[in-house]
Amino acid sequence: MNENTNPEVTSEEAVEAEAVETAETVEETVETAQAESAAEAEVTKEEEAELSDEETVKDEIASSDETLEAPVDSEAAVEEQPKKKKRFLQIPVIISICIVVAALLGYFIFTAFFLKEPEGVTWMTEMDGTPYYFEFKNDGVFSAYVGSVEINSTYQKTKSADGNTLTVGANVGYFYGNAPATYTITGSRILGNQKLSCSYGEEYSFELSQGKREKAPLDLPQDFTPDKDLVGSWVFKYYGYDIFKVTFNDNGSMTLEQVQDGVKYNGIYTIEDSTVNFTYYVADNQVTQLDYKVDGDTLTFMGYNFVREGSALAEATPDQQLMIPES
Repeated sequence: MNENTNPEVTSEEAVEAEAVETAETVEETVETAQAESAAEAEVTKEEEAELSDEETVKDEIASSDETLEAPVDSEAAVEEQPKKKKRFLQIPVIISICIVVAALLGYFIFTAFFLKEPEGVTWMTEMDGTPYYFEFKNDGVFSAYVGSVEINSTYQKTKSADGNTLTVGANVGYFYGNAPATYTITGSRILGNQKLSCSYGEEYSFELSQGKREKAPLDLPQDFTPDKDLVGSWVFKYYGYDIFKVTFNDNGSMTLEQVQDGVKYNGIYTIEDSTVNFTYYVADNQVTQLDYKVDGDTLTFMGYNFVREGSALAEATPDQQLMIPES
């Protein structure tokens, strides 16, 4: 036994004392650890707060920098880009407008004072009180109108030392067919006062004035009931050539053409039994009564045997075209 050992202290009491001392030591250790952990947590929170404050300050500084720089860039863009667009777009637009205005002005001046050609104008004159209208078209077609009658032919222009000439392919109005007429044009097309002076040598000349063609006074028949078998286009052929063509419309209008001569009679028609009353206009209304008979694709009209346009008979051989179908 140890000399320092209190003989009065038993082993049980020593064990208890040692246990109490150990518990107090553990308790102190735990408290110390908790205190240190709390201190570290406080330090960490303070550091995080400081870092957060620093980042917030940095963000505010960056935001303020962007705010300060953005207006400068946007103002520069606003000032620079429109200037570029104006330079790129406005100048070509202005140039284009100037070109268009100059072209229109040039065309107006040329047409008004310098264009002296027969095309593009309706020329007119009167014969025995009846107006005649003439048109020289750009495709070489010459058209004459008297009342509701239309005459189509051809024309040619030539230039020679003696002057400009017109040659019309048919006897129409004052024109000689296939004979050159020397012509001159005076006046202004824009003002509507041009004159076309033509002459066939020194003995014969005439003058046409710029005008506007008036529609022939023909009105469609009222309460018209068409013959459905008659409605359509019919042709009379002679050995492969179209001689006559007649068209009956379901509204009461009608055309009769002399195909080889280029003459077209535009008019109206009514039906009484087996008779067509055909009305066209020259100086006044002209009424012609013509009998007709329809048998399938064949029409007996004006004493001729017509066939329906587009039918098998219209595409037949010349001999078959002249045959009268058996009844």
